[in-house]
Amino acid sequence: MNTRVLRQTGSGDGMSLKSGLILAAILLNVLLLMTGDAFAWLREYPEAWVWGIAGATTTAVKYVVNDMAIGGITVAEMTRGLADLIKIPMELLQGILSEGFEFYGEGGEVTTYRGLPWPSVIIGLTAFSYWAAGRNVALFSLFSLVYFVVFGLWDSSMLTLSSVVVAVFVSFVLGILLGILGYRNATANAILMPIYDVMQTIPTFSYLVPVLLLFGFNPVAAMIATVIYAMPPMARVTTLALQRVPPNIADFGDMAGCTKRQKMWQVLLPAARQNLLIGLNQVIMLTFAMVIIASVIGAGGLGGEVYQGLKALRIGNAVEAGIAITLMAIMLDRISRAIALSRPDHVEAAAKPLWQRHPLISGWIAVTLLLVLLGQVFPALYDYPKAATISTGSFWNDAITWIGDTYYSQIAALRDTTITYIMRPTKTFLLNVPWIGFVAVIAAVAYAIGGVRLAVMSACLLGFIAVTGYWDGAMVSLYLVLLSVIVTLIIALPVGIWAGLSPGADRVVTPIIDTLQTLPSFVYLIPVVMLFSVGEFAGLVAIVAYSLPPGVRYTKQGIQNVARSSIEAGEMAGCTRWQKLTNVQLPLALPDIMLGINQTIMFAFGMLVITALVGTRGLEHDTLVAISKVQPGEGIVAGLGIAFLSIITDRLISQGSRNMQRRSGTGLQ
Repeated sequence: MNTRVLRQTGSGDGMSLKSGLILAAILLNVLLLMTGDAFAWLREYPEAWVWGIAGATTTAVKYVVNDMAIGGITVAEMTRGLADLIKIPMELLQGILSEGFEFYGEGGEVTTYRGLPWPSVIIGLTAFSYWAAGRNVALFSLFSLVYFVVFGLWDSSMLTLSSVVVAVFVSFVLGILLGILGYRNATANAILMPIYDVMQTIPTFSYLVPVLLLFGFNPVAAMIATVIYAMPPMARVTTLALQRVPPNIADFGDMAGCTKRQKMWQVLLPAARQNLLIGLNQVIMLTFAMVIIASVIGAGGLGGEVYQGLKALRIGNAVEAGIAITLMAIMLDRISRAIALSRPDHVEAAAKPLWQRHPLISGWIAVTLLLVLLGQVFPALYDYPKAATISTGSFWNDAITWIGDTYYSQIAALRDTTITYIMRPTKTFLLNVPWIGFVAVIAAVAYAIGGVRLAVMSACLLGFIAVTGYWDGAMVSLYLVLLSVIVTLIIALPVGIWAGLSPGADRVVTPIIDTLQTLPSFVYLIPVVMLFSVGEFAGLVAIVAYSLPPGVRYTKQGIQNVARSSIEAGEMAGCTRWQKLTNVQLPLALPDIMLGINQTIMFAFGMLVITALVGTRGLEHDTLVAISKVQPGEGIVAGLGIAFLSIITDRLISQGSRNMQRRSGTGLQ
């Protein structure tokens, strides 16, 4: 009893200390705001003290790229040569799918070989979809491919598809090799994991600047940036999947006399196949998202169509390309997911002729040969006639005009009211908070949640942002994310609870959030620009739309995962439906809800980077400007600022969620 009392007393002292530290940090801010010019350096970090690491990094990178030479060959020449090698498979695939090939003779004569006729590609990809995922996905693939042709987006679509296929292959192979290294060597794994963290949290635009310098302004540079972005999840999944292989399977490999290499490639990796294929699905979706973003450095394809449409305010064209992106993303997601969930067939087929064992491939080859012959007579089988394409651009432009004319006053009222009474005051408040006081408050909160280590980490990461001169940009980014997350949670939590309680609502909500999660982030900008033009309000709406699915999904799952026995205990105690929800289901679902909040914030930071394209002005704007001015140091440091903000938020929410799990007894002790 005495021990229990002492524990309670100790806990109370701990809480008092933590609360006192937070209160002291808040009071520090108040005092700093009341002081005069003598303490101005504590309110605003002096420009004279800024650590010029960004400029030094730019100088260093440009020196390495342009002036450093190995054996008389500069780094730029080496990387451009590597880019030419990487370009080969991508151009080969693109040539086969749509553009064909041109060869120049010594006398300058040009020999042209056409690619496959477009109906052949459509039939081949539809047949592959049928083999991999069944009739419904095959029909969807057929519809999508016909859409690309009819809307005049065939070449752009095939360029995007080629980039995705090559980037996925490279990411998959590198991810597998690094995953095996992490599985075999604990030290290597301990080194690789933080690197994966940084690679996944640093904004995508930051990758683009140094890659642009090394590999030039072309689709290969975009593909390399894509590999950097998409590879870490594959490596993580590979290591995790190998660690989860049952020990008896590994023992079986030893008993069979396998060498170390045979055991890995013939026993462990096949046993982990299911998880590896799920990782491949993630790689495909991340690759697809990044290929679209990389259009800003010349990747072209469908992302380029959207980007150019948005820049020129040709919204109709951007909408058509955006729909094409959505269709391709859903198609690839459904096919890869079906392959990941399929089980291998070990039944040995009876001896049959090749065309009977592979009827789809045989039929496709026969049809392709026929189309190639017909294509000599009917050129339209190679180049879909422009006169036969259709466009809905005028429809979308008219729709925007109608919405603008009809609902202008309501839209303007919503936008102006939100900006005047919510966004501008919040932004001003954060920009006026003394930087040292803000660091102190976050450190105190981190100490209260996770102890000294988390507090020191948070203070150091925020301090880095201050001393590198990106504090104001960080506060602008933070205010946008903060407001977006609040609005998202106001929508997501009630919808998630509703879907968790009602099976009927679940059947409506789940397909919608599944579809929203499939859409690349780029696509969200189109309707936002259509309705609200550009600016920070448009950025806020785009972030809310993109961050909504995880908030809804985790809340729904949390409610549905509450044990039936706990609900029955509440019913036996005579609880009303409201009491059962507020006193039983929500408290027990809180860890899942916290995880959903964490994911919502991470999604918000992910979308924040993209909103620079519609005129937001935080660190994301600095990274975009760094691309246009080819300043890798500025882009990297500004990108690290966003990464550090997201890491601090992630660690605080994750630790808070673990604390709640421990208190509720649902987590690890």
